[in-house]
Amino acid sequence: MLEVDKKEASLLQRAIHKWETETLITPEQAERLRKTWHVREADWQAVTLYIFIAAISCALMAFGSLVLDEKWIEVLRVKFSLTDGIIATLFAGLSIFLCFHGYRRRQKHPEQSLNSEVFWLLPILSIGVSVVYLGKTLSYLNGNYGVFWLLATISYGILALLLSSQLLWSTMLICLIPAYVKLTYFLTGEQPYFLGMNLPCRMLLLGVIMLLCHQLFKHNRYYKPLKHISWTGTWVLLFLSGWMISIFGNSGNWDEWQHVRQVQLLWWVAAYTLLCIAALIWGIKKNDLMVRDMAVLFLLLDMYTRYFEYLWDRTHKGLFFAILALSFWWLGKLLEKRLKEKR
Repeated sequence: MLEVDKKEASLLQRAIHKWETETLITPEQAERLRKTWHVREADWQAVTLYIFIAAISCALMAFGSLVLDEKWIEVLRVKFSLTDGIIATLFAGLSIFLCFHGYRRRQKHPEQSLNSEVFWLLPILSIGVSVVYLGKTLSYLNGNYGVFWLLATISYGILALLLSSQLLWSTMLICLIPAYVKLTYFLTGEQPYFLGMNLPCRMLLLGVIMLLCHQLFKHNRYYKPLKHISWTGTWVLLFLSGWMISIFGNSGNWDEWQHVRQVQLLWWVAAYTLLCIAALIWGIKKNDLMVRDMAVLFLLLDMYTRYFEYLWDRTHKGLFFAILALSFWWLGKLLEKRLKEKR
């Protein structure tokens, strides 16, 4: 007998009821189908997820205690006369071994599971240590940290594509941002502008580039299992960078922004608001719930930001919080409706 959770059972019940009402199956067949499953008493899937989250948290804390605190590595360095280059090589070898072992595991158990994904945390940490010590060996190329962030990004990206690992791909996207930021600052000699753009504008450009790359490779067989992660991450970056631009414009530093009049930023505010509205319309038209809901959230954030910028000193605080309560109630209602759509 098939074991399902409450959500899956509800879907099966509705499907059988629809088939029965449309006379696609007889009442006797419908009754037999209803007896082919039972609802599991506990949601072990959720419990398993929490256990794996705890495992990842503990692994990260262990990594921070053992690796970031370099005392034990220094003891090994002195005892075995290890150089930074040798430590980088050893961890690179460990990374290769772990990736090969993970590949063998994936061949034996090709189905996606939390257990298989959590395993990739080990090569992620190992590659990170290897890149850090490689940087130490080369004195970080006179402060060009972006090259080593980029090396880690490329390593994680290639492995993620070859091994279809969502955790590796997520790590690649996280590493891409500091790699991009550090490289642009290095190329400008730590100046605030790169090709006439401050940091938020540069991040918006990165989001546009990621969006174009997603459209270009979305049908690639290696990229397909990971494209939803890139799609979500790209829109988060676009909205966040657009929101920062609506606040700071293209100001290079804090002092410069302090001398900018709020009215001079209205063009940036209008552009960001239009971005949110366009994304909302596009998400509704394409039935992309993620883009639609994210556009609504950032449109609300845009409205509240404008309130604090222009109306905080001129509006009764009770009225403001009443509006805030109503908007959160509306947002909760929207999310509740979405959950019902998924069932």
